[in-house]
Amino acid sequence: MTPRRRIIVIGGSAAGPKAAAKARRIDNNAQVVILQKDPDLSMASCGYPYYVGGYFDDRNMLLSTTTGVTRNPLFYLNAKDIEAKVNTEVTSIDPKKHSVSYKNIATGETGSLVYDKLVIATGSVPSMPPVPGTDLQGITTLQSMKDADFLRKVRDEGKIKKAVVIGGGLIGICSPFWTGSWQNLWKTMSAARARTSSPRTASQPF
Repeated sequence: MTPRRRIIVIGGSAAGPKAAAKARRIDNNAQVVILQKDPDLSMASCGYPYYVGGYFDDRNMLLSTTTGVTRNPLFYLNAKDIEAKVNTEVTSIDPKKHSVSYKNIATGETGSLVYDKLVIATGSVPSMPPVPGTDLQGITTLQSMKDADFLRKVRDEGKIKKAVVIGGGLIGICSPFWTGSWQNLWKTMSAARARTSSPRTASQPF
């Protein structure tokens, strides 16, 4: 019997789950594993401004299929035969041994997996302006579910009078539009600037 090859995908936001699903379609016999540092999977990041702005209240809408099923590890296992490990940070990659070491940041458990193919889909890193004060309270990015939850909490508290959005990409452009629904508490400006991000790296074709 031919052993199952293992395809590991690092990253579980948007590109990672898509790559894992594509790998499953190409090779129905392979073992496909997603390693995701965050507790959530397959987040619809383009919807962050709408959630933050109060267009809808259920954060699970950012994590669900069109039929309302939450895309959690159980969903990926049952629907796609893909093993998704959340709260799992990759600590090292050994290309010579074709192995990945990881740590569960919730339990402290460590382990390693050998792979036949590796896809790195960890996404980008927000580019903070090179100016003093970016570490002050109230300054944040909108790049993750954690960021969206924080800004939604700020919105719900209703104490903010004015905000500035720096960034002219999709999320940056959408944020001022929907922050206008915050009971007119936020006067928002969008300062477009070139976005830089760390490159995404993928393995060779499956």
